[in-house]
Amino acid sequence: MVMHGEKIEETHISWVIVGLHFTYKIKKPVKFNFLDFSTLEKRKHFCNEEIKLNQRYSPSIYLKVMPISINGSIVDYAVKMKTLPPEKRLDKLITKNKATPSMIKKIAEEIWHFHSKAKASDNISNFGKPDHLRKIYNKDFNSLSHFVGKNISGKEYGQLYHFMNNFLINNKTFFLSRIKEKAIRDRHGDLHSENIFYHNKPYIFDCIEFNPNFRYIDSAAEISFLVMDLEFRKKEELAKIFLNAYLNKSKDYDLLKLLTFYKCHYACVEGLVNILSGNYKKAKEYFKLALRYTKPYLIAVGGIIGTGKSTLAMGLAEKLGAFLLRSDIVRKKLAKVPLYDHSGSEFNKSIYSKVFTQKTYQALFSSAVQALGQGQNVVLDASFSKKHFRKQLVRLAQRNNVDFLFIETSAPDKIILKQLKQRKREISDAGSKLLAPFKKSYEAPEEIPVLNRFRIKTIGKKENTLKKALARINARINA
Repeated sequence: MVMHGEKIEETHISWVIVGLHFTYKIKKPVKFNFLDFSTLEKRKHFCNEEIKLNQRYSPSIYLKVMPISINGSIVDYAVKMKTLPPEKRLDKLITKNKATPSMIKKIAEEIWHFHSKAKASDNISNFGKPDHLRKIYNKDFNSLSHFVGKNISGKEYGQLYHFMNNFLINNKTFFLSRIKEKAIRDRHGDLHSENIFYHNKPYIFDCIEFNPNFRYIDSAAEISFLVMDLEFRKKEELAKIFLNAYLNKSKDYDLLKLLTFYKCHYACVEGLVNILSGNYKKAKEYFKLALRYTKPYLIAVGGIIGTGKSTLAMGLAEKLGAFLLRSDIVRKKLAKVPLYDHSGSEFNKSIYSKVFTQKTYQALFSSAVQALGQGQNVVLDASFSKKHFRKQLVRLAQRNNVDFLFIETSAPDKIILKQLKQRKREISDAGSKLLAPFKKSYEAPEEIPVLNRFRIKTIGKKENTLKKALARINARINA
């Protein structure tokens, strides 16, 4: 191999020589509890496996295995690949803010296309059994235990371990149901932004060849890795776009129940990998993210009608990658009326009667509990105009042991009336005639502890209001 002027990249398990036209990957003679490249024959075997398995994704990129010879004797082997433009790697596109929603959607569709054809068998399904998963995670935590007190505290280690272990115990039946549904298949196993190029179209590469434990996985696990990676890079909006695009294709909405569990797992794995690579600061950031997944948060946006609650709530949910629940939608679904039907909008009557409003909040809270139970962060959008609804909200957060924050939106009457009169195609039934009676019956949220609430004026540009709200949220919740 000619190696003049190439760039050499290094990981804890390989050297990668990047040339203008071709790239060569050489496996290091290392042995860990999850891989063994310690002999020449093993490195040759796994080079062949890497070619075979990655050609499932990118056959035009993975070319062949080449021997490396010195004085006529083979000393090692290399995987030969076509070189793609380095600046087109997804992590670099993200860093330069060049990764677009359209790209992310196409990547999701490409992954689903592969997943829909991925190999399934009884043997592969066995890798999804809770007891087998526990053995894998115990190995990871055993490796991580050697760094307790150095790169992660004992308290943090315990919190992560107990979250993973308890989730497996409490959701054993669901894990087994995924096996019956053939959700465990031969997939990629290392799906993050450094293993994806976007050069006119998506190119997915560098799947796990050295250990089927990492590759014979649930689609929920595969998807969670990239979602976690995008969230780690502070790209929650792209993470949400990716997830929704994949769900739109796969229709596998059940995977959402496992999303936070697997995100926590892969954040821990990346933390451990970065410790082994000597990137200790980055490792701590991954553990910080993993810990965040163990405790979701609940944000409620309330206030007087016409103050921009829904606009702010939708913006927060999008930026934070949170699950949004709107009382307007919940109410109309319960009433079985079209979302844009405004025939029953009289104050305190019809679907706005005290009885039906109580029913609406009960359904809203029930959906919030379900989402929080899956480890999802939740944003609630409702007026919360009565003290007793807010007390129920506080108790919900306490029972589910989640961080909680109440945001009250406010604006001058002049602006409120203007906004209410300008409403055209809105789900909300609130109009200018309802403002006076609503304000008269509104109870200010003074019973919520000061540390768990703040008021924000929604005057001026919407994006500025959103930025201010996010800054105050980040100051109070580890979001």
